[in-house]
Amino acid sequence: MKIAVTAAGNVGFESRIDLRFGRAPYFAVINTDTDEIEFVENPGVKAASGAGVMAAQLIADQEVEAVISGNYGPKAFSGLAAARLKMYSAEEGSIAEVIKLLKEGKLQEITDPTSRSHSGLKA
Repeated sequence: MKIAVTAAGNVGFESRIDLRFGRAPYFAVINTDTDEIEFVENPGVKAASGAGVMAAQLIADQEVEAVISGNYGPKAFSGLAAARLKMYSAEEGSIAEVIKLLKEGKLQEITDPTSRSHSGLKA
């Protein structure tokens, strides 16, 4: 399976998950069958608005089947749902740890947005 994980850094499986879908600096795109990992920079991280929509389109273009993040705003959720991607929530950990939890069936699948619009913006 090919999945995307929001990542705070791009140093491999040790990178920490970023809890903000639209404002995560990177997405780790992982093939869970081969353990190949590739990092994609999120161009929406500094966008004044529309970060969730941009990130959802970027992830849909990666041809993944699922996404792991902490929170999904309404627009990001809608974009990912329109692309028919499964969304999972993780609270913390490294990419390796959250992938292990996914494989063990211990991550909650998201069926509604988990945060309000613009909640990933830093003041």
